[in-house]
Amino acid sequence: PAPVHPSPLRGVFPLSCRWRSTPSFGDQGEMAVATTEDPLKQAKNVLEEYGLSKAEEVRGLLRDARAAAAGRGDSQGEADAIRVLIDIHLAKKEHQEAAQLAQEAAGVFQDKSKKATQMLLLAQIHLNREGGWSEAMTVLGQAQALYKEAGDKDGEVEAMGMMAQIHLEGGDTEAALRVAREALEVSPDAATAMHTIAQVQLARGDVSAAIQQATEMLAVCKDKANKAGHASASLVLANAILSMDATSMEGLNCGREALSLFQEVGDTYGTQSALHTLANGYFSRCDLEEGLKCAREALALFRQTGDQNSEAVLKATVEQARAMTQEYRKTAPKRPFVLPPSAISARLCGPQACPVAESAVPKEVLDQVVAGRKYWGSPTQVEPDPTVDAADRAPNHSVIWAMNMSDNAATQVCVEFGDLLACMAKGDVAKIPIVVLTCGVFGRQVGEHQVATMTNVAAATMWGMARTARQEVPSVIIQLLDFSEAMTAAEIPRTIRPALPESAYYHKARWEPQIAAVPSLFRRDLRRDNLTGGGPGGQESAAKNTSAKFLRKTFSWTGPSHKMDFCWYRQEWRACGPAFEDVGAMPPPPPCRAMRSC
Repeated sequence: PAPVHPSPLRGVFPLSCRWRSTPSFGDQGEMAVATTEDPLKQAKNVLEEYGLSKAEEVRGLLRDARAAAAGRGDSQGEADAIRVLIDIHLAKKEHQEAAQLAQEAAGVFQDKSKKATQMLLLAQIHLNREGGWSEAMTVLGQAQALYKEAGDKDGEVEAMGMMAQIHLEGGDTEAALRVAREALEVSPDAATAMHTIAQVQLARGDVSAAIQQATEMLAVCKDKANKAGHASASLVLANAILSMDATSMEGLNCGREALSLFQEVGDTYGTQSALHTLANGYFSRCDLEEGLKCAREALALFRQTGDQNSEAVLKATVEQARAMTQEYRKTAPKRPFVLPPSAISARLCGPQACPVAESAVPKEVLDQVVAGRKYWGSPTQVEPDPTVDAADRAPNHSVIWAMNMSDNAATQVCVEFGDLLACMAKGDVAKIPIVVLTCGVFGRQVGEHQVATMTNVAAATMWGMARTARQEVPSVIIQLLDFSEAMTAAEIPRTIRPALPESAYYHKARWEPQIAAVPSLFRRDLRRDNLTGGGPGGQESAAKNTSAKFLRKTFSWTGPSHKMDFCWYRQEWRACGPAFEDVGAMPPPPPCRAMRSC
């Protein structure tokens, strides 16, 4: 089932500074801080430079900044200093101290609207700790009353929207729907209330009403340029459409739009929900690769935000999708990759057509010229054949065959590679080189201790098939490249691609296969005659027994012998250079005409 977009209220607030651990500076003298007159800016600079390791010094600076702001009657400056202290406590998971400071920040302002804004912050702090929902609802009710007394409808709607989301997450859909409708009565363009109503309708199974409400919310957010609301509306719309048709492409497009908007506004919780929805949609279409890509990103965000329930659900969904796709592949092949029109359309080549259809020279003059050319003694002029002495341009494209770099079945990969070979072997198809990429096939041969997975080792079948195809279809150029499992997706394109049929990249070096002679297994146990220096005695035995000139053998004839019976070879991988190299700008292609195009 498609996941319901969670409330953005459960997340940790964005801190005013970024934290990172630093080594102790006790032996290096006093702490080097920015020399600014404002203690608040100085405290932020220290936090940005040293993180929480200098929290005590920062607290002293913030107390000075708070006292200075209170002395000059700057309520906003005092509240800003308190906010940085709240961020420090939240980073240390000290919610009780953070809530106490938020109450102090609310008491700084005399203006009811600003006081209510600080109370919203206090409600969010209560939501971040376990069992703080009741306190959050109480604080939100007080903030709503203050906004109403101040005549701030936007703030009142925001507080009511947060209350509706809390009821929805608690499972009380009736209360959530009631509060959301009251918010719409206060402001008809309340996007948060529309979002809550659409979520309630979707949870109840009324998909058509949810789609209608999400569409209205989408129009309102577009008019107000509200990207966060636009993203939430698109995600609800995607969930509603996919609940009716799990393979709907329209639903996936809405999910992609929501994902891009969430990433643009920096909403981590919305991003993980959009990725979860897209993963389910791709799994329903049996598109395992795209689904796994979205699932991996969603799992990383779930771990970052600490959402263990969603993480467990998504892991179970991934396992079900793998099994479902495996069964589906038994009856239906993988959908072929469709190239864009720009890749399959023939490029224009040769001379351009003349725009002038008729000659401007009079016909009488042309007749005289033609008669003069046909007169006896005039050399015959023949139009030169453009195909004579025309050099074929070397192919500047390649077919990258990288099915072995992800989840695959060896039999299926070989069958589809055979189809590609049959297509490329046709006479009317340009012979574009095929670059086959594998991972971890020859790790043992090059001394890599890490054992490769069975899926990657099974790509050895691809090497055998490519080597056989190279012998049977020599017109198709095939290049084999094997990479270490330790290499990332960003490192593989930076490797040097040599003009050789086979290469491997391990230990930051490029390896090539070579044929090396090994001692003959047949000759190892035989004794040669003493004149040749063989046998256990070597040269000393040859000096003593110079009369022995032949090897005594039994008369049990086992078959004809040949000198090639004693030739044994094996393949060895040897490092021939670095794996990475900085490649500069490529030179322009030679000015020659391409003879063929696919």
